[in-house]
Amino acid sequence: MSERSFSLTIIIPTKDRVQILDQLLDSVKQLVDIDRIRPEIVVADNDSRDNTFEHVNSVARDFPTTIRVLKIPRGGKSAAINDAVHAATGDVLAFLDDDVVVDKMWLRAIEDYFHNGNHRVGQGIIRLQSPAKDDPEIQRLVQRYRTVPKLEHNPNLTEVRSLNGSNFFVYRDVFDQVGGLDERLGPGASGTSEDVDLARRLARSGTVIGYAPTAVVYHRVDRNRLTDEYFKQSHLRQGRSRYLIRNRSVAAILFNLARAFAQYAFYTLLRKERNRYRSKGRIFHYLGMLEAKQHHHRAPAAASKSFPPIIS
Repeated sequence: MSERSFSLTIIIPTKDRVQILDQLLDSVKQLVDIDRIRPEIVVADNDSRDNTFEHVNSVARDFPTTIRVLKIPRGGKSAAINDAVHAATGDVLAFLDDDVVVDKMWLRAIEDYFHNGNHRVGQGIIRLQSPAKDDPEIQRLVQRYRTVPKLEHNPNLTEVRSLNGSNFFVYRDVFDQVGGLDERLGPGASGTSEDVDLARRLARSGTVIGYAPTAVVYHRVDRNRLTDEYFKQSHLRQGRSRYLIRNRSVAAILFNLARAFAQYAFYTLLRKERNRYRSKGRIFHYLGMLEAKQHHHRAPAAASKSFPPIIS
């Protein structure tokens, strides 16, 4: 890609979190080379009830590049993103969740990634925001629950197998070729896994996901996510979502559920907390999958419509 052809749209889905979104936009405003690269920013307002739409329009008046905010009444993060992509003008799409802030070199890192590399999709780093990242108790809970996005690999790694929606980027034509996001999945629909499913379809199309270790964002640490109840609900949503991706038989679900219970008992006896919580998460995962399976048999046409809407 030549420097002239680098045309970038940053897509930010959001719902009812204007104060958190404002922190992200402020970090974007301070990006190195934003005046030169001038990315288009599309905020996909998923029918917020707060003043998101008005606030973003106000911010756009004094911003170093174009910001557009789209009011998207269709429910769900995936629907909001697909509509935002349809409205985007960039050849490259970069996706950010509204509860991150970007490192000041993030924009240049994406430009370098596509100018100097061979990959057409990239996954960036997700670290935790300060001051929570330096709190030993927060670190312990993050490690236990794994419910706050955190992603960082060896910098020598060149490829990854999945995507995390908080910080990834892709050529527009590649995103379109695989059909965008599955709107049955993700926050506001099944609850999660829209990014995992996209990665799966990219792999099936022969597209390799590259790793971009210099494109860094910092994720907000919401203490409400660091509880047993949130952990449970998170894995139940994951199970429901994965059922939609891969419709397993009841026998297969029950077999995996029994194995997860056995692993949980084993690691409880050994007092290995991380392994115990990993097994506990699998139990909820397969219970969620079983629930989705039963729901699908009761009402196939409405299988994805009654899950609780939770925006991440």
